[in-house]
Amino acid sequence: MGNPRDDNNDDYSDYGLTLEVVDGTGLYISKALREERGILVAFTTREGGASRAPYDSLNLALHVGDNDAAVIQNREALRALLGLDPALMTCAEQVHGGGVAVVDESIAGSGAVSLKEAVRGVDALVTNLEAVPLTLFFADCVPVVIVEPRRRVIGAAHAGWRGVYAGIVENTINRMVEDRAVEPADLTAFIGPSIGGCCYRVGEDLIKKFAEKFSDKERWFNGGKLDLPALVCYRLEEAGVGPAKIFTCEDSCTSCRTDLFFSYRGDGCVTGRQAAVAAVFPRID
Repeated sequence: MGNPRDDNNDDYSDYGLTLEVVDGTGLYISKALREERGILVAFTTREGGASRAPYDSLNLALHVGDNDAAVIQNREALRALLGLDPALMTCAEQVHGGGVAVVDESIAGSGAVSLKEAVRGVDALVTNLEAVPLTLFFADCVPVVIVEPRRRVIGAAHAGWRGVYAGIVENTINRMVEDRAVEPADLTAFIGPSIGGCCYRVGEDLIKKFAEKFSDKERWFNGGKLDLPALVCYRLEEAGVGPAKIFTCEDSCTSCRTDLFFSYRGDGCVTGRQAAVAAVFPRID
C-alpha cells in the first residue's frame, strides 16, 4: 500500500473495482483507492474459506446456521489477507431498516466475534477512525460503500429493498455530512455484488409502492423485475454523488453467479454471506 496523498486536490480519480484472487480468495477491490488514499474498499466472494456446504466456503456471517468456528476462521483469514486488526472489525445488526450509526472508539470492534455484540438496530455504519474495518454481510441485498477520499471518511450500508425504501442510502450520506462535515459532491460510492435486474422478480404491489416514492421508474424496473442496484445508483445520484464517481462490480449478479457468490434466492434460502469491508489505514509518515 502506498502512502495516502496529502494534497487538498481531489479531482476525479478512477477508483474502479477489479476482481482479484489472492491465495485462493476472490474479492473485488479498489486498488487505486488503497494505493492513493490508504482506504480499503473490498467485496468478497464465496471462494477461499473453510465452511462446508451449503455455506461453502468463505461464509463470513454468524447468523445463517453455519458453524461459528468456521466463520471465525474465515474472518481471521480475511483480516490477515487484507491487513486488518482482528479485534476492530465492526458489524451492524442489519435489520432491513434505515438506521445509521457513527462508529467511535466506544463501539469499535462490535460484532467481531459475536452476533449479539453487533451495533444494534442499524443497517449502516460511518467512521473516520483509522484501522477500524466496517464489515457488513450480504446474499442478494446491495452492498454500498461510500467514501470521502480526501477527508478519509467511510460509510458502509446494507441496502435491501426495505432499506432502500426506508432511505438507507440517503441516511448514510446525510450522517456523513452531519457528523463528519463532508460534501456529497466529494463522495465516491461503490456498489458490490447483489441480485440484478435480470433476476429480481417482485410483485406489482411492491413496484407500485416504490413508484409512489421514487421517480425515474424506467431506470429501475423492467417487466416485473426490480433492478435494485440501479435504484441504489439513482438514490446516490439524487443525494449528490456524481455519476462518474459511482463504481460497480462487473458480472456480479449473485443469483446468476452462484458459483462465485452466495445468493438467498439462487441457493434456495439456506446459504452463506459475502462481505463488504471498508477501512481507513493509518497514514505512513
